[in-house]
Amino acid sequence: MKKTWYQIARHHSGDIPPSFELEVYKKMLDIFHPGDFYYYIVNIASVEMEFVSDSISNVLKIRPEEFTVEYIFEHIHPDDKTRFAIYEQKVTQFFNSLPMEKVLKYKVSYDYRLRCSDGSYKWILMQTVTVQSDEQGAVIRVLGVQTDITHLKMDNRPSGLSFLGLEGEESFYNVPVDSGVLMTGKELFSKREKEVLHHVLSGKSTFEIAELLSVSVHTINSHRKNILTKSQCSSLAELGSKSVREGWV
Repeated sequence: MKKTWYQIARHHSGDIPPSFELEVYKKMLDIFHPGDFYYYIVNIASVEMEFVSDSISNVLKIRPEEFTVEYIFEHIHPDDKTRFAIYEQKVTQFFNSLPMEKVLKYKVSYDYRLRCSDGSYKWILMQTVTVQSDEQGAVIRVLGVQTDITHLKMDNRPSGLSFLGLEGEESFYNVPVDSGVLMTGKELFSKREKEVLHHVLSGKSTFEIAELLSVSVHTINSHRKNILTKSQCSSLAELGSKSVREGWV
């Protein structure tokens, strides 16, 4: 895994001053949390965790300083380790193929099982965005958010690897890792429907959403009906679970 990350950093020393706090906060707005989560900043060039949030104790029951790159790989479920390594190789391939101006415009998403301090396993949704790169487009620092989605994994099956475009970039869902071909993600929802979906899953009422978007309650009800129809979901709980798996939020 370290060798893979060294490749994506292109052997950069990683000593660029970490003047990227604003970018971290901006990227955080692009990530939606369906459960308990923690976040971290990893220096890809040196393969070291530079920051881990205290909330990791709520998810994995460990201290922030215990969470290292080595910890992740040592505690991944044995059945998920090979898939994890293959996905990270695909991530490296993807980012190394991007023009430098697009490196900060993609979110990586997939899940795996991680062992907690009590020996139990939790399904973790991992989402990462690059928050710092150099002038050649080499990835230097990455913001990662790991969310406990155990309560959403009804079938106990892993999700695929997805590259979600930010700021209007094209998305690639369930990327086949055994080929060099990326599958273009077809947008299921309109821009306004995605706004409504985000607010619905945030727990806002139809009236609150109508107020926020300056439209009528009738319009929001129509959007909600269309969202359920397009997603083939029959309940809000099913919609929330499927939205996480498919990378809609």
